[in-house]
Amino acid sequence: MKKTIALLLLVLAVLTAAGGYLAWHETASDELVFGTRADLPTLTFYTTGLATTPQLPFWSAVRNGKLLHYCNLRVRTWKSTDDLRGLLLAGKGDLWLGHVEGFYQAHQAGAPVQILTVSGWKKFYLLSRNPAVKKLADLNGRELPYAPAGSPAVPILEAVATNAENDIRYQPFEPKQLAMALLRGNVQTALAPEPLVTNLLTKVDGLRIVTSVEELYGQRTGSPARLPLAGVAVNRHTAERLPGVVEKLVEEMISASQRLESNPEEGIDARPKVFGQFVSRDTIKQSLSRDLILTRPANQIPEEIQAYLTTLNPEKSATTPATDELPVDLLWKP
Repeated sequence: MKKTIALLLLVLAVLTAAGGYLAWHETASDELVFGTRADLPTLTFYTTGLATTPQLPFWSAVRNGKLLHYCNLRVRTWKSTDDLRGLLLAGKGDLWLGHVEGFYQAHQAGAPVQILTVSGWKKFYLLSRNPAVKKLADLNGRELPYAPAGSPAVPILEAVATNAENDIRYQPFEPKQLAMALLRGNVQTALAPEPLVTNLLTKVDGLRIVTSVEELYGQRTGSPARLPLAGVAVNRHTAERLPGVVEKLVEEMISASQRLESNPEEGIDARPKVFGQFVSRDTIKQSLSRDLILTRPANQIPEEIQAYLTTLNPEKSATTPATDELPVDLLWKP
């Protein structure tokens, strides 16, 4: 009975995102509005309530009022990465929260998107309840379940794998399926992202973190233990129309990020209340103990972005442009 109850609680935690989305969109309005000054431009920001650390600096800047000195905000959510891609390709919106790889792919397909800031750096963890699994090499010759399908954690691990790790068979799962398999004991070891990791650690007995994908990447490449995973992008047309406003938005997000380094809970509390239906405050607080709060203008870290994109597409590495030859308008510049 206890195991059944625990399973139900875990599944509910994993499905909270869907419930939160439906709860929001069943209301009379599917958007949030911040600021009503008629003398300021209104920018539409597309985000997701599922995101944790990457959007905390943005909301902190909104809550302290400084960001609203320069514009009003209309906030809407995207339903899936496919939905976001459609928005990007259509040029719908002024600002978007999303993955760096997705922004790059949309840009290459003709979307008017420029990466503004990077604020998501750590997300993926190797988890196990098997005491014999102490490092990635212990899984050589075995299957390693991971979620979600298409996770960038897999090509990252494959790119830095040693000879003792090159026979790991990665098996895709949907988050709910992986959570249930771990709780039932059908799966002992898995590769998962936050905030799913926090939910799993609190619900699955004996589950522990073996390693962080980003830390392993840093150790193997001699680079910082981080990856430019996610951030905020701007519509190129908006940046051309309102260059001063966009520059101020970047400044305020960086300033807020610096404040959050010493007081991360400020960022949690700054989120719109409705986002609590997606990911709970407690879950974000626990995940932040393992995360990195840092916001960098994308144009200041082109080498990291290029290295990351090359790692995700190793078959194209021989023809991938050099760092200083990234598409000239991919990274926003003031």
